[in-house]
Amino acid sequence: MSQSVRLFNPDQEALFVSRPNRFLMLARPRSEGSSTSSADQQVHHRNGLVPCHCPNPGRMLEFCLPGAELFLEKRQVVPVPGSPAPKTLWTAAALRYHGSVVCLAPVRMNKAAQALVFPWMFPEARQIVPEFFIGSFRFDFMVVDRDGMRHLVEVKSCSLVEHEVAMFPDAPSLRASRHLDELVLLAGQGYHCHVLFMIAHGHPQRLVPNLHTDPAFAVALSRAAAAIDVRAAEIHLGENGLATLARDEVPVDLSYGSLAGQDRGSYLITLQLAEPATVAVGALGPIEFEAGWYAYAGSAQRGLSSRMARHLRKTRKTRHWHLDYLTPHASGLESWPVASERNLECELAKALRSIGGREVPGFGSSDCGCSSHLFRLGSAPRSDPAFIGLILRFRHVLALFPVLP
Repeated sequence: MSQSVRLFNPDQEALFVSRPNRFLMLARPRSEGSSTSSADQQVHHRNGLVPCHCPNPGRMLEFCLPGAELFLEKRQVVPVPGSPAPKTLWTAAALRYHGSVVCLAPVRMNKAAQALVFPWMFPEARQIVPEFFIGSFRFDFMVVDRDGMRHLVEVKSCSLVEHEVAMFPDAPSLRASRHLDELVLLAGQGYHCHVLFMIAHGHPQRLVPNLHTDPAFAVALSRAAAAIDVRAAEIHLGENGLATLARDEVPVDLSYGSLAGQDRGSYLITLQLAEPATVAVGALGPIEFEAGWYAYAGSAQRGLSSRMARHLRKTRKTRHWHLDYLTPHASGLESWPVASERNLECELAKALRSIGGREVPGFGSSDCGCSSHLFRLGSAPRSDPAFIGLILRFRHVLALFPVLP
């Protein structure tokens, strides 16, 4: 029988409703059987929603969609006299996704790494020290092997897996890049340094540093690979909360470091008009815009990050693109980069139409054959599975196409 390790307790099932901030989710329990105490009732919202601690501060775009099936774990809260009552008595510990169970607590993947992967990486380890400090830097593990060699291991929990490609991180992580720099430095001082990506689900064919949301990390990892060991493993997590090792070795593809450093690609800008507006858009003249959400497709063969930042500014810029006339009237502006060697701007526009976007004729398409690059969406992009699926398909498939086998 294969070894297993418990990553969560499935105390209650619930449906995801919303995420007010990075560390809080609101969920609707599927049953009230385990939520009948007076303490539990105090943390229920009036409409029956339960606030839950979210242990993963990442974006989790593919997970945080209404109706996602959560596993809630009762928090072990120790009352402290004189302290306020806890705001949440539950943790959103895991969820069902595409037939898999995914752990939502990155720190618990360290436990899985030590129990399931270290026996393969360090079969004759004589000492394993969690949370090992060198100066001000804390590393997940320090391992001493049979020969007395010292190994530093950083474990990275990877839950973003789409179209057979795993990506890390799902949001910019300055801490992750700093750890890479420190590991390279310590490798020069005699430590054997490792980065271990623990893939949570999906049986991917490879792991790629996320050049779309954190190009700095993608560049840093590609450079660091000459000095440190970079590897990935995959676990299988059951609905009972027990994890087993699915694969001890998943290929890590670092061939996109150069592209990540070029700051080029395509993008979507999403925005909301709270009320109808008539806007004079350059040579197009006055256009009547309905209230609602919109998405604009663009590209930048250099300076992608600065181009998107410019679009997000409402003031202090000369009107040049059609979008410059619309953004002063909008709220909720957000950029969605897709790093790529090919210009995917027109393909993004076509994809927006394919998910039901209604075009604003002529907007943003004066230099191509498209009828429009601005589309009105039926709902908020972040809560629309079709829109999130579009973004993931472009990032995990179409953007990588030039070097796909």
